[in-house]
Amino acid sequence: MSIVSLVKGRVSKLLGSPVNERRYIDHSLGVHGFLKRLKENNVNYVVMRWFKKLPEVAPGEDIDILVADEDLEKLTLFVNTNIARKGIPCDIYSVSGLQGTSWRGLPYYPVANARKILDNAVWLNDIVRVPAPDEHFLSMCYHAVYHKGYASGIPSHGSIFEGKVVDHDYKQEIERLFNNSSFKGKELEMTLEGLDGLLLQAGWKPAYDTLEKMSKANHWIHDNLVSRRENIPENWTGVTVFLVREEGIGYLDVIKRCIFEDGFDHLVEGQIPPGDIQAIAAGILGGNWGKGPWRKSGGLPAYYFVTFDSKPLVPNAETMKENVGLYNGRVMLTKRRVRDIYNKGKRPSEQCNILHSTDNSAQAIDYLKLIDPGCLEYIDQEARRKCVGFATPFKVIEDLSHHARRAKVECVEFHGRKAICKTFKEGRGIYLEREVMARELGKGLPEVSDILEVGDNYIVMECCDGSLADITTLRPIFHGHGLLPLWAIKKIKDVIFHYRALGYECIDLSPQNILFDSKKGLKVIDFEFLQKVDKPSRTLKGNYAWYDVPSDFAGDLPLGASGHIYRTHWMSYTGLPLFFCVNDFPGCILQPVRFLAYCYVSIRNLGRRAVDTSITFIVSQCRSIIRTSRKFTSSLSHLLSGFDEPSR
Repeated sequence: MSIVSLVKGRVSKLLGSPVNERRYIDHSLGVHGFLKRLKENNVNYVVMRWFKKLPEVAPGEDIDILVADEDLEKLTLFVNTNIARKGIPCDIYSVSGLQGTSWRGLPYYPVANARKILDNAVWLNDIVRVPAPDEHFLSMCYHAVYHKGYASGIPSHGSIFEGKVVDHDYKQEIERLFNNSSFKGKELEMTLEGLDGLLLQAGWKPAYDTLEKMSKANHWIHDNLVSRRENIPENWTGVTVFLVREEGIGYLDVIKRCIFEDGFDHLVEGQIPPGDIQAIAAGILGGNWGKGPWRKSGGLPAYYFVTFDSKPLVPNAETMKENVGLYNGRVMLTKRRVRDIYNKGKRPSEQCNILHSTDNSAQAIDYLKLIDPGCLEYIDQEARRKCVGFATPFKVIEDLSHHARRAKVECVEFHGRKAICKTFKEGRGIYLEREVMARELGKGLPEVSDILEVGDNYIVMECCDGSLADITTLRPIFHGHGLLPLWAIKKIKDVIFHYRALGYECIDLSPQNILFDSKKGLKVIDFEFLQKVDKPSRTLKGNYAWYDVPSDFAGDLPLGASGHIYRTHWMSYTGLPLFFCVNDFPGCILQPVRFLAYCYVSIRNLGRRAVDTSITFIVSQCRSIIRTSRKFTSSLSHLLSGFDEPSR
């Protein structure tokens, strides 16, 4: 082995290369040898474009190859990913966008169209497989419009987007291919909009969900999607379609319950007819229903739920960046929850994604046109009705909602005064009934907020102008909030004890449901999960606000109602271990305990902050080293390539 080869291999082994579509044809094999090997092994592939001069490849150019999924392994035998053995570059794309052979995580073309390209491929000079004239024309239009956009140099709305370097004359090439295809004689509008319309008529336009993912890299798509969204009726913004994949059919009841508990109303559901599954799957996700980041695929779509959310949850910036076009952050939470339930306890090789969904109303309309177009009018009417029914009957001053799974909370103007209005979603009347019942049972308790008015689906309560932050005292170092004073803890204990003595449990009572008003004092504002139990209790031990709810409890539970409730939700506010909170101890004992807890939390937080800072610094330094190493490797590889024997 030569010194050069040894150095190349060592550098490659140390630094590796990212998993992507880029591969290299070894100089010793050459392009002609590479194409010959593909032919000898009956590899189902095409070189997609710029193939007229093959096997010659101009300096700085690469070869773009589309290959059948089942032949990907055969093709990769004749290329390498080793950046230190850099040869003739080629980009490999599999039909369904398998890992390492996709375009930005998507199939290069819609799967059905990619298969058509391969099925109709022809031989050029008896050495290379290329698209037939019609597929060559359409695939070039597709590449120019959806991959390049403004960067293709093709005008949009009569003007050319400035500031983009055009790598090829796409306009001239598309016109040439048009004249060599069966489309010749038809009108060709040489604008991005005109080609987009042509691809739509030819069945080549990607599905809306695919376009949204493409829009992250294509500003022309983004600009056109924005204009389309503006034309969709506002009542459709809450519509989401959930698709259950084949592996999840046995979990339909669980999925339906999760969807409802997370804040969605069910409108329509049904099984996708087996004869329609393939056609529907081809029109969604670009036809790519592979395994994604999981060990196995969840299968094709087999069942659907059409849902409505009267109060969509605004996604945060990070979620929006990862999921372009997402309108309701609740969708991601529900999918994650369902996937976790399905995969819990399964071996890694058996874990998969069983639930897919639309990200917005435009996608929902597209999906339903494929799955059940007859329900569009009904859904439109139901969405309008639900929007009207969920409207706040008073002037809204401020939206105070957090998760809004069951109800929205708003500060309103109520007969000349500020008040809190809680409006419940359809089908959540039981929570309204509990709020009213809690006030009836809590008459005489100053900590229970008063009701001003009750409607069919809303309740109006007195407004408190303060928060717990107004009365918290010691704040541990690097802690989000301070500790509640002992008198406030005593009042919270009195509320829990009062309802327990009547045979009720304050399930889901948390610090976030308690306010402090300088004039009215401490107020508990949320009793949605107050429920009757078997018998009254005269002790705080075992209460459902601080202890885990018993497994045999047959009532209604909120999400996350188990798992060290007190330690998770309350201890950071009380500063007391549970034993000291449920038993009566004088202040002379509780104060030293709280001080010790304060010192412990402060020291722990200091340690965590130091560890986090160290990890952040180490990660940033490692990233810097990797970037520098890759630059060095690239330069070294380029230098060493001069010692390679030239291809013949």
